[in-house]
Amino acid sequence: MESEAPAGWEFFDSVDFPTDRTDDPLGRARIRHVVTAVVVGHEGAAWLPRLTEALWALDRRPERLIAVDTGSTDETAELLAEMPAVEPVVSLSARSGFGTAVARGLEAVGFAPIPSAVGPYGDDGGLTVVEWLWLLHDDCAPAPKALEHLLFQATLAPDTGVWGPKLRLWPRDRELLEVGVTTSLGGRRDTGIENGELDQGQHDQPRQVLAVSSAGMLVRRDVWESLHGFDPRLPMFRDDIDFGWRASRAGFKVGVAPDAVVYHAQAAATGERALAGTRRHAYQLDRAHAYYTVLANAPGKLLPLLVLRFLLGTLVRSIWFLIGKTPSGAVDEWTALLGTLLAGGWTQARKDRRRLDRVPYDDIKYLFSRSVHALRHNLEETGSTISERLREAWADEPEEQVVTTARRAKSTARVAQDQPRWRRQLIRRPFLVAWVFLFLGALVAARSLIGGGVLRSNLLLPPHESLASLWHAAAAAPAGVTPPAWLGQFWALSAITFGPSGATNVILLGAIPLAALAAWVLLRAFVVDRVARAWGASAYGLAVFANGAVSQGRIGTCVAAIVLPLLGAAVHTVARRRRVVIQGSWRAAWFAGICQAILFAFTPALGLLVSVTLIAGAVLGLGWRRQARQLVFSVVLGLLLVLPWTIQLVLHPSRLGQEAGGPPTAAVGPGDSLAHLLTGTPQGAPVPWWFVVPLILVALLALTRQSRQRYELLGWFAALAGLAGTLVASRLGGGSGPLMFLMTAGWIIAITVAWDSIGKSRELILQGVLGLVLVATVVTAGFWLVRGDDGPLRRGPEQDLPAYLMSAQGPPQNASILVVRKDPESAMRFSLVRDGGPRMGSLEAAPTAEQTKPVTDVLSALGGGGTGEEGREFASLAIDYVYLPAPVDPTLMATLDSLPGLTRASADADDASWLVDRSKVEGKAPLQDDVRDLWRVLGIIAWIIALISCLPTARRTVAVPHGTHARRVS
Repeated sequence: MESEAPAGWEFFDSVDFPTDRTDDPLGRARIRHVVTAVVVGHEGAAWLPRLTEALWALDRRPERLIAVDTGSTDETAELLAEMPAVEPVVSLSARSGFGTAVARGLEAVGFAPIPSAVGPYGDDGGLTVVEWLWLLHDDCAPAPKALEHLLFQATLAPDTGVWGPKLRLWPRDRELLEVGVTTSLGGRRDTGIENGELDQGQHDQPRQVLAVSSAGMLVRRDVWESLHGFDPRLPMFRDDIDFGWRASRAGFKVGVAPDAVVYHAQAAATGERALAGTRRHAYQLDRAHAYYTVLANAPGKLLPLLVLRFLLGTLVRSIWFLIGKTPSGAVDEWTALLGTLLAGGWTQARKDRRRLDRVPYDDIKYLFSRSVHALRHNLEETGSTISERLREAWADEPEEQVVTTARRAKSTARVAQDQPRWRRQLIRRPFLVAWVFLFLGALVAARSLIGGGVLRSNLLLPPHESLASLWHAAAAAPAGVTPPAWLGQFWALSAITFGPSGATNVILLGAIPLAALAAWVLLRAFVVDRVARAWGASAYGLAVFANGAVSQGRIGTCVAAIVLPLLGAAVHTVARRRRVVIQGSWRAAWFAGICQAILFAFTPALGLLVSVTLIAGAVLGLGWRRQARQLVFSVVLGLLLVLPWTIQLVLHPSRLGQEAGGPPTAAVGPGDSLAHLLTGTPQGAPVPWWFVVPLILVALLALTRQSRQRYELLGWFAALAGLAGTLVASRLGGGSGPLMFLMTAGWIIAITVAWDSIGKSRELILQGVLGLVLVATVVTAGFWLVRGDDGPLRRGPEQDLPAYLMSAQGPPQNASILVVRKDPESAMRFSLVRDGGPRMGSLEAAPTAEQTKPVTDVLSALGGGGTGEEGREFASLAIDYVYLPAPVDPTLMATLDSLPGLTRASADADDASWLVDRSKVEGKAPLQDDVRDLWRVLGIIAWIIALISCLPTARRTVAVPHGTHARRVS
């Protein structure tokens, strides 16, 4: 090669591991190395100038340089011809793979001849000659002493036939890509390099490995010829692992020389240029070659297990791609696996490689990546991928440029650097401190509700005993009655919270910290000041307590308090993109539809109010632009996801006032208590109504400012909408607790935005107002801790029945119990208790009056004194017990005692029960559940589609030769 380098070669300098050592320190006989370098290029005009500079800068240059061009359409051939002392360029078709190109280049030009001149070790005419093949990609650049270090290690370890350099990120980065490579038997490429790991000398020990990258690979000629080069069935991807695996099986060692550095760009894997040698998708090709490499080289006794492993892995990854809305990835998975298995190329490869089996698999087993390591890496990569894609989920469309203002700059807390790190972090994150206190406070406030039994109140029926019973209740109801939609959603939560009782505990006892966290997600979108944001989120969480939702056991309001901010964040994401080419966000619209479906199910009145407000705002405020259509779509989606419950609400508008879990909240209207109405505190709330007065006064005072933020006005709009909805709901006799909570939430948003716009004001009046707000919040929090969450909410037994009646409901008796409530001053009421009921959802799925008419007729006859046939009629209705809880009506008890077919059973002091004789009558239960399997299946499909649509799109990644650095290819 020529000795003069062109201008610009100073890209490399002396820091690239300089060395002057040329002799074996152990004093062994010196070896004369003859190197033939082969550069394969394909559409590499962007990288070849740098490679040319690197070849000029080499301290130890190869004796022959062969260049092969595989059908390039740019200036690659011309640039290859300009490399120093290069042989005439060999031209091949674009379908030629890397291994084929190297083989054709050697056939056309041949290895370098052995010169008789004096070499770098002095007079080497009588020295042992070792011929080497040095493989280079067109997008790599060896450091000046890369070849020298490779040959030096070859001198130190002459029994190693393949050497590889340390790969670092192109063009000259300290980030490590690879220092040797291995694979698991599942086909996962592994280098042991962490993502983004910098080269600090931590991997600088030469060692034996399974394989090295073909970028900079140094192969002894006899090894290359013995193995017949790279497998032509692997035009790219995994060809280096296959070659190293075959070399290890044949008894040739493979080593890595970390002092030799090569910079690599991986242009094909990163999508910077089209793939050469194949028309298949990069991901599909990578997976197919991974399967081929393992099947062609693994021990025969492991093949059945490996095929099963491939099938299971393909199934899991296919599901991942389908969830991630990338069906082409699932197609690639199955195409790669089935295509490899059925093509049969690997079977022929196994026959051809039997001659290589000089080293048993157990002797080189330690060179492979363990399956547990592969599983750990897969879990880590999956977690990081999910986290990354969720962060990008709603930010993948162009947004308005954020302008940094002085107020935003001042919002960052400045902390002295001499403070401990944990203290600095807490000062900079006030909400973290507030949320920790809320979380610990939730544990303290629930002190009297921890123990055996289940959470119950007069507004909360007991939860179901198991997931199976809850699943049945979500899809079964008497004919003509629709089971409530919220039971299915509650079942999904119960599945991850260890049962319905656990879900009830999480919703009620964790409502305050969870609502605060959801509010922080919303406020961080438009509130800059961290202290204001922390106060707003904390006050919002405490508003759940002030509303009485926790102490009264109103699950619907607690769920709404958690979902409302998330819905607001989704709507904000949709509506804020107004002056960009691509407007709105369909992912956010799908998520908003899911949130509205939850509101429709748990708090129908609040869901209706929010949906009407969104449609009005979309049409009047946004016109019929893309954002408006997305908001209307979210409302329609919410209604569709709760079908057929939506039809039930239309046919029976009175059910709009119900909340999930139990009876509707007592109505609060102008005729009852004006103070409770205006302050948004329902009757029976744990705090007096005047606790909220400071909040209202400050919110009103914020309206007097000359400059008001749009979000502040939106907060007041929400408060007024909640007030209007409360008036309408109370007039109709429905519950108004969730609507009154919306009033409080609106005031909190208004005050938070006003606080944020004021900033760190030094005016005493403003400081006094903010101090009043803080004091009121602290007092409310203290009252919450002292009072606790109990009240109407209590922890008790699942049923208010005697123990023997509760046990009689189980197998084998499966008794049906008629519970009749009547005292001298009230009308007769009854409930038919079966299978441990009544439970959550029983009120919404209660049978119609026509269906309960047989029982009503019998009880009406009893109220008139009885005819003597009531016992037989009870038996015909498949009723096993009649139970009268305290207080018992003496007249009714006497009538039941006198009826034939009824026998007084044991009971407590103040109640009574009778056993019905069913031995002579074939009874038939008056109420039979009708299971809606079709609606259940359709509902599951609809929710899966909605959840997948609001998730980010999955990416197909290629296991390129740099360990955990997966590259996006779709």
